[in-house]
Amino acid sequence: MQDISIPVSFLHSVLRYAPARGISTERLLRRCGIAPRMLQDSGARVGARRYADLQTLAMREMGDEMLGYTPLPMKLGTGAAMAHWMLHSRTLGQALKRYCHFYSMIERGLRPQLLLEGTHVRLRFATWFGQPHPEPYAYEMIMFGLHRFGCWLTRQKLPIDTVGLDYPAPEHRSEYRAIFPGAPIQFSRPHCELVFKREQLQTPVRQDQADLEEFLKQPQRNLLQGYHDLQSWIGKTRSVLRQSLSDMPTLVEVSAELGLQSKQLRRLLGDEGIGYGELKEQLRRDVAMQHLADASISIEDVAYLTGFAEASTFIRAFRKWTGHTPFAYRKKFY
Repeated sequence: MQDISIPVSFLHSVLRYAPARGISTERLLRRCGIAPRMLQDSGARVGARRYADLQTLAMREMGDEMLGYTPLPMKLGTGAAMAHWMLHSRTLGQALKRYCHFYSMIERGLRPQLLLEGTHVRLRFATWFGQPHPEPYAYEMIMFGLHRFGCWLTRQKLPIDTVGLDYPAPEHRSEYRAIFPGAPIQFSRPHCELVFKREQLQTPVRQDQADLEEFLKQPQRNLLQGYHDLQSWIGKTRSVLRQSLSDMPTLVEVSAELGLQSKQLRRLLGDEGIGYGELKEQLRRDVAMQHLADASISIEDVAYLTGFAEASTFIRAFRKWTGHTPFAYRKKFY
């Protein structure tokens, strides 16, 4: 799993309905190695692995794979059963039809529809008849999870033409670029849907039963940061930078490592919704937070490991990212 971090707002979403089920959120957080006081700091972030583990534990404790976001709970094992059924498909199109049919039989979670319109496909999500409209995190979970599982099934990065969402842009809207890389996000639309090219329905399924059994050992971790992410130019660039972050390679050097001209890499990253400088800053932030969790690494060494020549420059950058100095962040959360 790459060194990505998740904003604390997503922790709040995972835990939102746990207290109503009589579950201690503090206990869930501590079992996943997350300091409960992080919830009080809007600038805090956690590693992707801990976030995925919190999702898994909360689902297990609540007995609900939808974490309380829908009126009827989604029994544990529902997602695994659906995955087994989708696996035995020849193409992505057949797998998505099975996905929609599966949920039409159980009428739990969200109601998916596969709509063919000329050269494009709309994978639309709505509520079941008479059920209230859930909060955004329900759509984030389902739409993100299905897209990532489709990428895993086909062993490809499946591009999305447009993401339509029927709610206003949330405060954490900037994080949607990581949830749906490169896809234009449209808020306050009539429907929640993923729009992609119809030709992608012919993409063959390339995983087998043994692969699925391995995937299902840690499904939330694998959905959050599967190997298919490394096929994106964001993933490839992060990987090159991560290998020599302490020396901070230039754009020209990273481009050459990837067999590209610097203009090409800038354009490809732009197509995925991010600039090279912003990607570099995100990686530095995420790696710094990972190292700060290890008390044996000094602040000066964290600065060096994240590509800063001077600790003072690192401290200023970290304060900009989180609102805290590295020392204060470590003392407060670790």
